Amino acid sequence: MPSKDAHLNQARHNFAFFQSFDKTLYPDWAVTLLFYTALHYVDAFLATKLMIPGSHVERDKCLRTVSQLKPLYNDYCHLKNSSHNARYAPPTAFTPQYISNLETRHLANIRVSLQAVL
Repeated sequence: MPSKDAHLNQARHNFAFFQSFDKTLYPDWAVTLLFYTALHYVDAFLATKLMIPGSHVERDKCLRTVSQLKPLYNDYCHLKNSSHNARYAPPTAFTPQYISNLETRHLANIRVSLQAVL
């Protein structure tokens, strides 16, 4: 069972990778990294509650039912759906503005909200 700190380290690692390359060349990877950064912030929070989702379905259920996560559900789903489209419905044209919005709005909401309780 990964610890809160292990998930936070993975979130930071994913985000550092996101920042390291040209998003105009690899928008699909940019979107995917933003989603997996958010996933690890959620899992870090869940680890503090001794909740270990074994699948995306279980994690989604936690986001819908755990009071501290409910306000983040729409942001998380936006990131998840964008990542799913990038991986399974290519070619999806993600503009730089779209990627920026995922980062500065959706991921930022998750990160700021959960860092306040982590």
